[in-house]
Amino acid sequence: GTKKNSSIEQQILEANPIMEAFGNAKTIRNDNSSRFGKYITVNFDSNGSIANAFVDQYLLEKIRLVSQAREERNYHIFYCVLAGLGSEERNKLRLTKPMDYAYLNKSSPKCDTRNDAEEWRAIRHACKVLMFTDDELYEILRILAVVLHLGNIQYSGNYLSNKLSKGVDGVSIKDPKLVEFIASLLQVDSKQLSNALVIRTLEVKEGKVARALDTSSAADVRDAFVKGIYGQMFEWLIARINLTMNDKNNANRQTQGDDQLRSIGVLDIFGFEKFEQNSFEQLCINYTNEELQQFFVHHVFKLEQAEYEKEGVNWKKINFIDNKEIIDLLARGPMSIISMIDEEMIVPQGTDKTLWEKLQQQHGKNKNFIAPSTRQVHKSLVFGVKHFAGPVAYDCLNFLEKNRDTFSNDLKYVLTRSTNRLITTIFPLEALNLVSYNSNELNSK
Repeated sequence: GTKKNSSIEQQILEANPIMEAFGNAKTIRNDNSSRFGKYITVNFDSNGSIANAFVDQYLLEKIRLVSQAREERNYHIFYCVLAGLGSEERNKLRLTKPMDYAYLNKSSPKCDTRNDAEEWRAIRHACKVLMFTDDELYEILRILAVVLHLGNIQYSGNYLSNKLSKGVDGVSIKDPKLVEFIASLLQVDSKQLSNALVIRTLEVKEGKVARALDTSSAADVRDAFVKGIYGQMFEWLIARINLTMNDKNNANRQTQGDDQLRSIGVLDIFGFEKFEQNSFEQLCINYTNEELQQFFVHHVFKLEQAEYEKEGVNWKKINFIDNKEIIDLLARGPMSIISMIDEEMIVPQGTDKTLWEKLQQQHGKNKNFIAPSTRQVHKSLVFGVKHFAGPVAYDCLNFLEKNRDTFSNDLKYVLTRSTNRLITTIFPLEALNLVSYNSNELNSK
């Protein structure tokens, strides 16, 4: 399985344990729940043999990295690494046990149906089949260690008197040595990293102004950084798997052009979700399920019955629920819910509260929109949608930040100066979109 001409069939099979380790987690209902969507295309040549395969991924649940519900876990990979990693690598990365990490110890690390140490061995084997080098695997481990160590950063309030933020209450990091170690893993400057975790640079007419963060804001900046790093690594991981599964050196890869291949597509996605607390992630997931339902309705009922009518077939018309109006409310047109979320992000002084207020004004009379009761109005930013599968109440809190899905420019700038190969690969300059930094700053690495 480790030879250069590993069969494409074996590679497709072994891709699954890797994707599941990084994208699946224990939830209340399922010990191995997919927390991302994937569409796998398998291409066949004229002889019926598999020629290649490709994975599209979307909607990784990044909030899980920093917060999990009680009795749920973070992504499997963290527990697998901590259970199965050898002592040499463990010591290098200063890794211990799940209960020592803030991102893992808020819920029970136990999962009765899984053997994390055994799973780690399966993941390492799968990585060999997918042609990951030892260096690549170690770089992945470094990033996983960065995530866990970042979660353990704690802040204390202080009074700043530096030239950037004179006389402003701010925070400092309680354990500077921890930041130094994280900086060594990322191969960035420790002082720059430390500053970027407690200060935010703002663009004003006069130039740049540094603003000290309070404890809550600093924690949010750190958590956004973690989600950004892991999210980019996950995208790179899928791209790396695709690279191998499309390698022309595969044992049964033919010279036949891709346009002559026949394909089968397999979709694996979250089902419809309704929890006690539903946020932006659930809105995206449930919208996706609405589109899938519409696809089913359109092809199985609408087109099929139109064909029967055209051909004069005698049949009893089937009545069905058409969810087109729900999709229109969610995502069709400039005033749909998702369009309004995008719009509010670019409006000056746009907030979750102003978004919530505009949603009430625009859609309050829509039969599929559930306005909050008079009793709820002053308590939270909740609105509801009558989905085809049932009503769901969404809390607008953090909608705009989650939709923005990025982290601070100060931390992006720190990453541009990294000498770590995987960091520079998953965060190329153009992807960081640092328009406020001039080319001299970015190129002085």
